Amino acid sequence: ILIFCISLCSFFARAEAPLKNYTLQDQNGKSFQLTDLKGSYLFVSFIYTRCPLPKMCPLTMSLNRRLFTAWKKSASTVPLKFLIVTLDPNQDSPSVLKRYGKKFNLNEAYFTLATGPDQVLSDFSAEFNAIGLPSNGLMAHNSKSVLLGPLLTPLKDYKENEWAPEEVIKDLLSFHANKEKKT
Repeated sequence: ILIFCISLCSFFARAEAPLKNYTLQDQNGKSFQLTDLKGSYLFVSFIYTRCPLPKMCPLTMSLNRRLFTAWKKSASTVPLKFLIVTLDPNQDSPSVLKRYGKKFNLNEAYFTLATGPDQVLSDFSAEFNAIGLPSNGLMAHNSKSVLLGPLLTPLKDYKENEWAPEEVIKDLLSFHANKEKKT
């Protein structure tokens, strides 16, 4: 219970502040700053490409693809992009991530698959309590996705692939409507 409370408190403490600016590398080998993604809502998920568990990373990728399809069908004018970050930078090079994105038919205009130095990815994933630890040649990890606002402020956590694309779209539209009311 204490760990849950600390986790919850840390989420709400950071909820109003934008994330630190991290330098990552995309699926094409190009370095980018997290702040390069400002301006759109950003759906961030954590995966690793060798994950053998169908209800973990492959499901995360499928859910992201379904979210993209549902968002496009909704004809929403709310800008949305996707950032999928590896928890296994030693294995998931840009070319490996690029192949993985193609396997799920991800549109590179909307999806960025990212890797980077171990410590940078560890620090970035820790911002969301996403964890990946080497274990018997694989990665022991949790499943985490997060919706960020246009200024890279965390808006809502989605854990363990227990979310539906329609839920995220509803949240996205609600956050955007509330933002519009404030301006």
